[in-house]
Amino acid sequence: MGQLPLSWNPGDPASRSRPKPPPDEPLSVSQLSTSIVEALETLPSTIRVRGEVSNLSTRRHWYFSLKDEHALIGCVMWSSRARSIDSPPAEGDEVEVSGHITHYAPQGRTQFIVERIRQAGAGALRARFEALCAELREAGWFDDRSKRPLPMLPRRVAVVTSGTSAALTDVVRTARERCPGTELLVVDVRVQGDEAVGEVAEAIRRLDAHSERLGLDAILVTRGGGSPEDLQAFNERVVAQAVHDCRLPVIAAIGHESDTTIIELVADRRASTPTQAIMHLLPDVDELRQQIDDRTHRLRLLSSQRLQLAERIMREHRDRMRRSMRMILQVARTTMQQRAVDLAHRRPDVLLSKRRAGLQQTRQRLEASMRRRLDAARGRIGRTADALPRSMAASHAGRIERLETLERTLHALGPASVLERGFSMTTDGNGKAVRSAGEIARGDLLITHLVDGQVESRVEGVEPSGTMEV
Repeated sequence: MGQLPLSWNPGDPASRSRPKPPPDEPLSVSQLSTSIVEALETLPSTIRVRGEVSNLSTRRHWYFSLKDEHALIGCVMWSSRARSIDSPPAEGDEVEVSGHITHYAPQGRTQFIVERIRQAGAGALRARFEALCAELREAGWFDDRSKRPLPMLPRRVAVVTSGTSAALTDVVRTARERCPGTELLVVDVRVQGDEAVGEVAEAIRRLDAHSERLGLDAILVTRGGGSPEDLQAFNERVVAQAVHDCRLPVIAAIGHESDTTIIELVADRRASTPTQAIMHLLPDVDELRQQIDDRTHRLRLLSSQRLQLAERIMREHRDRMRRSMRMILQVARTTMQQRAVDLAHRRPDVLLSKRRAGLQQTRQRLEASMRRRLDAARGRIGRTADALPRSMAASHAGRIERLETLERTLHALGPASVLERGFSMTTDGNGKAVRSAGEIARGDLLITHLVDGQVESRVEGVEPSGTMEV
């Protein structure tokens, strides 16, 4: 059976006179392209089209796509025409264009040549985005006071993204570099298209519902850059609702730094890239160790300073007591000398004898009183001197104990602790760590390291498996 050109019209004399290919022979590509061009030439010379702008590029000539709910067509507006336009349209703008359709046979490309363009509305996607933003802002979903703080040292983080995306690769690499003790639980979902909305929202809800059983500390939702249509799933209310209702802290990094989505505004923390998001979540282990060392040094310095202060206070108390005793004794001597002078002037033997006896008694009482006061002062100083080192030692021991607790926590996150919990580490015959099934082949020697020894084995077969899923 033969094929007819697309422009064939039995009532068209030109069609009747045009040479036809033999009935049983197919059209050549050139014949098909010629038929397409001829069919397009039957359309009006100027066509008006209304649609939504996407994939816009305005460096010199304007290249963009015009679309509606069911179809999309590529458009170009040459720079000679574009220069007459005050400002180019934006992504998501609804516009009306006038021009004609061409078919470029060498590349098999059909596109609409735009001669005029004007705004026809705000654009469906942008209008929906702005309306939902206004609604959620009014409801307080963007309020910083409602944001949950991120965990200081998460043990397990759920990553909601495409299992084959470059964003996931960046997240895994950065997590291993910064904090290898933190486990990533990857939830593979679609990140664009109609089904992405339900999958992302359901993943967040399920992770939140089973967070205690899974041991989750936070959720990271991310994907790489794309057009506004590609990112639309993260501008839907159902996804924003799932993030808002989640009890776990949620950090979102969607698209490029210039992109803004609803889920990022609702999330507890927003990041411009997947790498920046995981850096917000996970501390650098080396920096954490340095902080502990710095705090240990400051505690030791503070303890030394407090001991020196206590010794200085004790010396000051001792010096004041000595000065006080000397002043009291000096007053007593002066009084006794004055009375002796008075007695010498009076010269009555009996009175002098009585006064001398009285002065002697007074002196004895005064010396006894001074000895008691001096002994009491020495006792207080001694008790203070005994109690102060114990108090400083107890304070120092408490701080040392907290430092040891932090050290045990860091140890629990290290590789040795992972082995003690029942996990194992596999290396090849050269001692190189095996991270993927693609690194080994049948017959290879593998060494499995356990907490109390190692096991050598030969590979009988390799069967790749998928990323861990919820």
